[in-house]
Amino acid sequence: MNKTFNPKIIYLLICFLLSLLISNQYLVKFENNSFKSGDQEYSSIFQEDSLSYIKEAEKIRTDINSGKNFFESGGAYKFSFLYPRIIYFFNKMINDNVIMASEYKIELKNYKLFIFFQISIFLLSLIFLYKVISKILEKGLSLLIVSVLFINPIIFQWHLAFLTESLFLSVLIFSICVLLNSKNFFHFFLLGVLIGVLYMLRTIALLYPIVLIFYLLFQKKNISQKILNSLSLISGLFLILLFIGMQNYKRAGVFYFTPLQSKTDLKTYIEPTILIKSKKFTELQAREYLNKKSKIILDNNNFDLTKESEKIQFYKEIQSNSIKTITDNKIIFFKIILKKYAHSLLLNPNQVYFAAKYKTWHEYKNSPEHKFWLKVRFVITPIFFSLFMFGLIFSLRKINFKINILLFFSILYFFFTSCWLGNTRYFIPSIMFMSIYFSLALNKFYELITTKKLN
Repeated sequence: MNKTFNPKIIYLLICFLLSLLISNQYLVKFENNSFKSGDQEYSSIFQEDSLSYIKEAEKIRTDINSGKNFFESGGAYKFSFLYPRIIYFFNKMINDNVIMASEYKIELKNYKLFIFFQISIFLLSLIFLYKVISKILEKGLSLLIVSVLFINPIIFQWHLAFLTESLFLSVLIFSICVLLNSKNFFHFFLLGVLIGVLYMLRTIALLYPIVLIFYLLFQKKNISQKILNSLSLISGLFLILLFIGMQNYKRAGVFYFTPLQSKTDLKTYIEPTILIKSKKFTELQAREYLNKKSKIILDNNNFDLTKESEKIQFYKEIQSNSIKTITDNKIIFFKIILKKYAHSLLLNPNQVYFAAKYKTWHEYKNSPEHKFWLKVRFVITPIFFSLFMFGLIFSLRKINFKINILLFFSILYFFFTSCWLGNTRYFIPSIMFMSIYFSLALNKFYELITTKKLN
């Protein structure tokens, strides 16, 4: 039989081409839309953390061009370790500078190719996923699952952003594929390396092995095999953490593998709200108060912030002060956290789009579009969660117990480790796992409808 026109290949090709068309339309719409930050001007397609990643990629390029080796390049480990380096290597491969930058202009060249690269990696991860789950589930259901994951607008929008979400989801899918197909110690070591890669993209992956090891406990293997598999996984992750630590040691003379930003998250996202509620500060007063506290910490300890080791100690002191603020205001803290968790659950299918259209959240919040889409979000969220719950129930017959354990606890893990920030962006990994159950519900309803028609 001639397999040249395999319908699955044609289907994937159509999906890929449509995704490129959609992404190109988005980029064309906003590529000439500029925002300003101080004296600097940048395209609105570079959102939130994007500018930091691009600037770090440029720092790496400049350092290497000046004679430094890879281990000595770059600045302090503040945020995602891997994403700026991916930007650097991607542009290196196409023989281009990472940034066309003057004192006032920030521009990533060949940004369309980078977006297409992210989409391609995600599609490749879905092909691997299909090959793995089609051995466990019906092929039609497997194709439906990967289709929903690809076309789900809540997920797809993040392939259009210069942020870590797209590649994080791709590597997460590859990790799940390796886990479900693992047969020996090397596979589990490779899984640990992939979790390390996830960590280099976003640090919330650090404790994800707990979920994976819990899944391994339900395997039909003796206890010694389970222990060896778990140790192999941890060894792979440890290798990546060692690599990050050694890179920092080679560059700055201090070994560490947790980003500096993680030590100031409480000060940035939680402490101001606590002060607003406990001391009746305005947001500006809360920020000024925290900045004064930081200045006092800096002066009292005589930290030299040009030295990375002392900068780490300074940030640790800031973190300790934030924790003290929380322990002194436990009830207020829990109310804030609950509200942020609840807000993260409200699905947002166009967060990337409006972040490119409006410079600030307040500007978008006061627009007619926000009022309209807020109503839409209040409609689609209960629909999605209802189908997720139906799918979860149907999965008890379709999916074996240990895989359900993996999926369900993955949803909970990524929700609790990142959604306390209150940004719907951080709910995306959980949505990806939930979309599998969503697909099961769609498949079941389709079966019921077709069965009723036949009768």
